[in-house]
Amino acid sequence: METLIYAAILGSVAVFATGSILAMMRSYSSVKMSRDLNFSSSVAMERMANEIRLANGIDDAGSIFAASPGKLKLNTTDSLGASATIEFFLSGLPAGEAGTGIFVKEGTGAPEALTAISTEITSLVFNKITSSAVSKAVKISLTAKAKGSRTEKTENFYNTVILRGSY
Repeated sequence: METLIYAAILGSVAVFATGSILAMMRSYSSVKMSRDLNFSSSVAMERMANEIRLANGIDDAGSIFAASPGKLKLNTTDSLGASATIEFFLSGLPAGEAGTGIFVKEGTGAPEALTAISTEITSLVFNKITSSAVSKAVKISLTAKAKGSRTEKTENFYNTVILRGSY
């Protein structure tokens, strides 16, 4: 009789321990997905903000404003002081990977991904803000999505950046 009671108690403890381990694994997966989503989006947002601050101006003809997928083309200078352009845009990920990411293209160089493959950017919108004849800014809005094995997380990110020298 005692053996049955001990077996029942041991079985209950085993079920509780297994449930706790599974809950911790789900929680870890969710936290990791959230961290990856925030890190990838923040890196892309920071790069875009820095380049906007350093830009000489915005190429209105080469940009797509107030629509997704948006495109931002900036007039800037390279390390030698020559005129150059930098473009930010939404594009498909490399072959074999599903989804879209934010890419940067400097001058005539090849586009480079700013976001991780694990993060899909579902919306990228640039809005040009002109408050006077001199002052110019760009509002960036992006929606990022990360998928886990059983969960999916979507977050919105916003930033407004003033071009240096335009205020």
